This record gives sequence, structure tokens and C-alpha cells, in this order.
Amino acid sequence: MPALIFAVSLLSFYAFDPFDSDTLKNLHQIFLIATITSFLLLFYFNNNKPVFLLLINTLGYLIISYLKKETTADLTQQPLFINLSIILPLNMLIFFYLPERKIFHRYNVYILLIVLAEFSLIENLSRLGIILDPFSALNEISHGLPLLSCLLYALCLISLFITISINGYILETSLFFYSFEIALGIIYAPTYSGLIIFNTSAAITILLGIGEHLHNIKYHDLLTGLSNRNTFLKQENTFPLKYSLAIILIDDYERLSKIFGKGSINALVLMIKEQMETVETEAQIYRFAPDEFIVLYRGLGLKDAFNHTEKIRRAIACTKFNLRGYTKPINLTISGSVAEKKRSDVHAADVLLRADKALQKAYRFTQNITSQA
Repeated sequence: MPALIFAVSLLSFYAFDPFDSDTLKNLHQIFLIATITSFLLLFYFNNNKPVFLLLINTLGYLIISYLKKETTADLTQQPLFINLSIILPLNMLIFFYLPERKIFHRYNVYILLIVLAEFSLIENLSRLGIILDPFSALNEISHGLPLLSCLLYALCLISLFITISINGYILETSLFFYSFEIALGIIYAPTYSGLIIFNTSAAITILLGIGEHLHNIKYHDLLTGLSNRNTFLKQENTFPLKYSLAIILIDDYERLSKIFGKGSINALVLMIKEQMETVETEAQIYRFAPDEFIVLYRGLGLKDAFNHTEKIRRAIACTKFNLRGYTKPINLTISGSVAEKKRSDVHAADVLLRADKALQKAYRFTQNITSQA
């Protein structure tokens, strides 16, 4: 979908530019509606990842639009446009790699103050005729646009492309196309309709990306890609008449988190997940909590499910986990508990409750063990 929106905006610009004023006015309204909706979604779900990217590019779009309206001079020669075209990709490169955190966080307040101060500084420098482009003599190579701006946008897009190639997250893919369209909006800002067309397509792209991302994190664990608790509850009605559930806990998870830190413990969780999937290829695995997995064995009774879970436990215990930055391999263990669905069980939660009680009982005495309810 992001690629399709990008292609439509590109073809429309080259085929129909210049657009009439009514069409541009409608596109401008679509841009505002899409952008405001994106902000509302992010605030409602308390998600900060693309907020500052949206903020700086929206401010940039509005300032450049105002500048085009108020002056008939060559836009590429305006100090404010030159400074904005340089500072926007630099900010995008920084804000894309902001850590995922709640939007109502004190660090985000500091970032917001820095952004506002930055735009205020840019405005004052531009009034004094000061530009931040050290390569202004070479701007003819980039058709009058700041060469530094083109280089920064190219660096930004290459960096994003490498990131989405490695991670493949929905939101990051949308942000790549969003950044591409924002870059084209700057490049074609001196034209009659380039700025509006590409910024509107960017606003639509990021809105769809945010919606898909929020839907994805509701039903999937972002770290492991496994289905989460919400998916488990949603799929409960599709479970067969005969099934068993296993609870698997990572032993000493809190202590390990304090020792290794967030990044390293996430890497270890991914290794455990990959080992579980290697050993158990048919059962469905859910991530219920940072240290807890649920395994659904369709059509298996208690004995068979216990054997499968015990096989997983032994595989984890025998594996030497190699963590970057550590010379010695790390030994990890898990503890599991299995329960089979009974006729009296109305919901899958009843099965999980029995398995959890058996696990907690075993946990009083030892770890690295598989129990059954």
C-alpha cells in the first residue's frame, strides 16, 4: 500500500502538474485531516515513535507553504527555505531512531522544547540572512536546491532502507516511503503543486502505517513477532475439542534483566523463541508476558503435551547462548507446566489457571522443571 500511494502521487505529479487551485485546496485539506488523525491516534494509544517526525515535517510544510504564498521570489534562494531543507532531513535521521517509549514521558518534553527552540533559531537566522549551507557554491549540481539537503535526504533514505531490510516492521516500512515523499516534496517545492501532492501522499502513507502498526501490536508481540494474549483470547473459540496448554517461564528473568540490560535480555528472549520454534514445529506459541510463553497443542492429551514441553525444556537447558559483547556462552533455563482441557472447562483461561497453579507449586522448590496439572 505505501508503494502504491507513492507510485500514484509520482505519476499524478508528472502527468497532471500543474493542478488547478481547487484540487490543491482539497489536497491540502486531506493533508491536514490525515495529519491530525495520525496525531490523535498516537496520543490516544500513547505511542511516540513517529510523533516527532510528523511534527517537524508538518511544521516544515506549513512554513514553506506560507513562504510560497507570501513571496514571488525564487524559493530556492530564500534563506528560510534553504535552512529548513537542511534541518528537516537531519532531524528525520535522528528522530527515526528514537527509542520506543510512551508519548507522555519527560524525555519527550525535552525533545519537544528542543524542536521548538530549533525552529525559532532557524527563523531568526533566516531573518538575518544567515544560511546553514556550506556548499552553496555547488548547488547548481542539485538544480538550485541545497546540495547538503540532497545528501542528508539520501543518507536518511539509505539508512531507513537498510533498517527495514533487517527488521521488516510495518511502521518502519511506512516511514521509509513517507520520508521519500517528504524528500520529493522539498525537491519539487518550487513547482506549483509538488509540495502539496507529495506531502499529502506522505500524510496518507503514515496514517495507514500507524493504523496497521497499532492493529499489529494489539495482536502481536513486536520483539518476537509471536501472537500475544489478545490473539489467544480472540482465537479461543477456534480451539479444537481436545487440546492442551503449556505455560513456559524463563527462569530468573528479573535477575537476568538487571544483569544484562534491556537490549541483551531482548536478544536472549529472541534466541529462546527461535530454539522453541526449532524444537516444536507444529504447536502454536504465544508470548503472554516478557518472561512467559503459552504453547497450544491441538489434539494432544496431557501425556503427549508434557513430553513435547519437556523436550523444549531440555533443548533450552542444553543450548549455549552466545551474546554479543560476552566472551563466554550463557546458560539459560525455563520451567514449564502443562494442563489438558476438561469437559468442565468453559474457557481456555480455566486450563491456563490449572497449569499456572501447578507451575507455582513446583516453583516453590525448584526451577528448570516441567510439571503437569
